[in-house]
Amino acid sequence: MAAGEAPASHEVRRIAAIQKLWTDGDYPTIGALFEPMSDELVARLDLAGRRVLDAATGTGNTAILAAQAGAQVDAFDLTPSLLEVARQRAADAGVTVRFVEGDLVAIPFPDASYDLVLSTFGAFLVDDQRRCAQELLRVCRPGGRIVSTAWSAAGMFGVMLEVFTDRHTALLAGAPDQRAWADPDKLARLFDGLEVDIDVTTATLWIPFASVASALELFESASGPVHRMREALAAEGGDWNEVRSDLAARWEQLARARDGGVELPAGYAIATVRRLSRRTGHVPMWPG
Repeated sequence: MAAGEAPASHEVRRIAAIQKLWTDGDYPTIGALFEPMSDELVARLDLAGRRVLDAATGTGNTAILAAQAGAQVDAFDLTPSLLEVARQRAADAGVTVRFVEGDLVAIPFPDASYDLVLSTFGAFLVDDQRRCAQELLRVCRPGGRIVSTAWSAAGMFGVMLEVFTDRHTALLAGAPDQRAWADPDKLARLFDGLEVDIDVTTATLWIPFASVASALELFESASGPVHRMREALAAEGGDWNEVRSDLAARWEQLARARDGGVELPAGYAIATVRRLSRRTGHVPMWPG
């Protein structure tokens, strides 16, 4: 917060910046790439009859699949235009999901409301990760679980972050550690002092593209975070073409041929945080 700035003013600016990030470009197109990850995640879980919250739902990938699996689902996001897409998608799919506007650091639901709190590629980007961890745990019932995904160091998104940070460290100074939810030790520090049990596993999705060049063009045109990086780089006189060339070379090394095109690996972590029972410390086990 800037010196002398009122908290309310700071919060308005913060929310506006987050909303701009996810409306700059075409996030629904980017989000569609990640649907198989939501599908895989939901398939791992026994959701029928469970109360589920999808935190930072975006365009509703995970919320809709959870509802189709028989869960009672609420979902929230801070970006109204993405929620409108999610509502329409849920209606088209014939499922009921309650979508509301809300913030990961001030979740708009009561304590201990959910058996399972999901966040697919949402929580790892929040600006106050400790507060987010506390909020996710607050709305999870004792014995329930938080399951959150984040990009790992391996794969196309890990490489993208590495290229940005290695070549232009100052541009990301003060940003949250995007790998905290993929690293068991860092994640444990986020939940330090809270009654939880933590497990982190890894997985990889291979995403198809016509070529590495077309993958780069998609992210340059549709990704809000890439737009922000380019703007910040231009503001300090940097050369985006140098970054682009570096990223293209690194992605070419990762790519493998598929159906006349290529596919790139998206390595990600699945963090499971079990909220322990207050009375015994025992974790009631349920399938999934």
